[in-house]
Amino acid sequence: MLTFVIQRLGRILFILASVEVLVFLLMHAVPGGPWDTPGNQVRALGNVFVDDKTLAQRNTYYGLDLPLWRQFTRYLIGDYREEQKFVCGVICGNLGPSTRQAGRSVQDILFNPPEGQSAWNSHFGYTVRLVTFAFMTVAVLGIPLGVISALWAKSRFDQSVSTLFTTLASIPVFVLGLLEILIFASWLNWVNVLPDWSQPKYWIIAILLLAVIPLANMIRLTRAAMLNSMSGDYIRTARAKGLTRSQTVWLHVLPNALVSILTFLLPLFAELLAASFIIEGIFGFPGFGREYWESIGTRDYAMIMGITSIYACGFTFANLILDAVHRLIDPRMRTH
Repeated sequence: MLTFVIQRLGRILFILASVEVLVFLLMHAVPGGPWDTPGNQVRALGNVFVDDKTLAQRNTYYGLDLPLWRQFTRYLIGDYREEQKFVCGVICGNLGPSTRQAGRSVQDILFNPPEGQSAWNSHFGYTVRLVTFAFMTVAVLGIPLGVISALWAKSRFDQSVSTLFTTLASIPVFVLGLLEILIFASWLNWVNVLPDWSQPKYWIIAILLLAVIPLANMIRLTRAAMLNSMSGDYIRTARAKGLTRSQTVWLHVLPNALVSILTFLLPLFAELLAASFIIEGIFGFPGFGREYWESIGTRDYAMIMGITSIYACGFTFANLILDAVHRLIDPRMRTH
């Protein structure tokens, strides 16, 4: 297992380095810079248009006047700043200063809550809570509905569940979001059109929208895995030995189906984290996603790189955990 982990960590480092290089080059390939408007005109700083000398000073402060290779090593490894003090880069957890928010560090913006509030009210806390609630919705509803659909295959219940969630999953996310607002805000009057995210009841729209497609896939996958396990010869042998239907399901069918279920469920948190970008953009949710979209529009390089690095780490380590769990629950994987 130790050799396996070391090999996977080597791959993870290569993947993360490749992501950093690719995103960095793509950012700088886009015309304009942090001080430009979308029309590539100089943006007013503090509602005052500044002269070339001030812009040059800002470029020097943020290292934007350096060659690209130097900017990249400065961000990744670190560099000596004006006071000749070495400042470590992203390898030490320093995500750099944000050009959009007056030089505040990216980690301060993302992880520190407003004054007097808990960590759950930071951008990181909002996104983690949203993704966690969506993940729990998929797991708590998807697995039981998939199991029941398999046990009652081709029944009205099975057909109704399959039709409902297949229909919901086929609707574009932005259309489904508008339908949810219409239902919960206009028809049921449960929430306001302009949500107050400090109130838990407003989260139901974002959670359902984030969870609906993975939930449909979870139900379909669980059902297929259960039916595949139920068709095995060992199930007929277990029934021939006198086991009841429920004993066969709990002792043989479900444990064998767990490999396929966990294959989908374990990386789901990371996938929901990526999907939350779209949801947060639709509803103006105060999490990572909204910061990312705003940073792209203003070309806040440090924020874009920082959030991308966080998401890349989440995906790669989720896959590492998935591979390790597979090796623990499936002995056949240990021979590869």
